[in-house]
Amino acid sequence: MTVVVLHRRSLGELPYGEWLGGDAIVVDSSTTAADSASATAELAVLSLASNTHVTALVALHPDDQIRAGALRDRLGLPGQTRDEAVVGADAIRAADLLGAAGVPVVPRAPAATIPDLYRAAHTWGYPLVVRRRRGPERAVVAGLADETALRAFARGGLAEGDTAATAGLTVEPATTGPRHRGPGNPATDAALAALPAMPGHPFEVEAVQDALGTWRVDIVRYTGDTADARHLVDAQARQLESAEAV
Repeated sequence: MTVVVLHRRSLGELPYGEWLGGDAIVVDSSTTAADSASATAELAVLSLASNTHVTALVALHPDDQIRAGALRDRLGLPGQTRDEAVVGADAIRAADLLGAAGVPVVPRAPAATIPDLYRAAHTWGYPLVVRRRRGPERAVVAGLADETALRAFARGGLAEGDTAATAGLTVEPATTGPRHRGPGNPATDAALAALPAMPGHPFEVEAVQDALGTWRVDIVRYTGDTADARHLVDAQARQLESAEAV
């Protein structure tokens, strides 16, 4: 068994070789702001796979989940796929999946252009909030209390049709109600039942109560960077055994 591990230095030193019985090949997937779009790690894995029989791919960091899923797809490895990984990283994709399963979600839409903001205001009214589409906490970029605030925000960067710089934003109604994280809530329980369950790739769900008292799922996040690392590494590395046992 040869397991390739995508590792980021921010996770600290982890004894992958000890945990996997010496069968781990570690690829540094750390990036900086200057090379965040670099495919160096992917190319290194593909090069290894060209002359080594790779049986599993392990990745713990949230920013490596989609990359690892895409590599599993490319190499035909068992485990979490790219599409499954995207659900834990992309707010729109998560909302689409859960909404299709009948789970109440906070309504949101991509906010790439000025017309996107006006459509949101027409649909939901004010106040609105612009947030990051990806990221474990989906940071708030701007609060839009009224049309004046919308225009001011639009002047700061959004264009009529250019989406290159703003593809990573969403617009949605502002929510200020009570929040619940984890199981034990009707919305989060329904979401956890609908999300793809894959050993070694834990999801956490956070819900918020809207003005009418309905609990709605707001955030789906991957929490592998805060869970027990050894357990997750073992679960991801043994996906081949799990697949063969089915």
